[in-house]
Amino acid sequence: TPQSPLMAESPSASGEASTTTVRQICIECGFPVASLYTEYGVEHIRLTQCENCKSFADKYVEHDVIIMFIDMLLHKPQVYRHLLVNKLEFRHAFIEKNVGKLGILLILFSVYIDWFRLEEGGRLRGQSELLFEKQHSFALQYLFILVLSAIDAAALLVGILLASVIHQRSFRQARWWATISTALIISGFGKVLMLLLVIWEYNESYYPWLLDFLVFTSHSTAISVLFDINVLWAGLVVVFSTAVKQLVHLMALTVSSVLFA
Repeated sequence: TPQSPLMAESPSASGEASTTTVRQICIECGFPVASLYTEYGVEHIRLTQCENCKSFADKYVEHDVIIMFIDMLLHKPQVYRHLLVNKLEFRHAFIEKNVGKLGILLILFSVYIDWFRLEEGGRLRGQSELLFEKQHSFALQYLFILVLSAIDAAALLVGILLASVIHQRSFRQARWWATISTALIISGFGKVLMLLLVIWEYNESYYPWLLDFLVFTSHSTAISVLFDINVLWAGLVVVFSTAVKQLVHLMALTVSSVLFA
């Protein structure tokens, strides 16, 4: 069965995973392998064949980003095993730099989604102002929604960590925050498709909900790989974390309504 990366490493305070326990796996069957490929000269490699299923241990070593993006759209668990388990730079005690940049980019896309929903909600209620029925500057409105989107992202992570702590009955699970954050950021790629709404000016209210569903199913696939659980159970974990996020979101809106009153 697939090996959970949370059980396959012990992140150290220096940010590096413990070299004594780090292992890589076959993305097809999850069987541990000693290496993903063997180098022969400069830029010549031979992929390792899995001893268990006889497939290449990790075909994505030779695939480019476009192929991986397509397979992520198709929700193939193999691509998540490649990214979350076999890419050792994603298994440190802290979020890898490029993953962090992607996380910031996704939060900025979330700002557009939240802005769209606030405007749509105000239009349905017959309100002309975006925030709390009062006129505010563009900069203040953007800053407010940016902070709210960042809080939502943090709350989603806390929800996953809380579910992990409850399931394992150990607060030690909280040390995997960086690995779980990486999984959520990578599987949140669907928010990038919000560019389509900007380019083609889709104004239908259900488009953001379709993107939300794509992100939900992608999160479920990533969590199922990360914790080595059935995708349905992973979906329940994501539902729980989403409920935590919505609760925090409502609390933030309540506090903000008092401050902006």
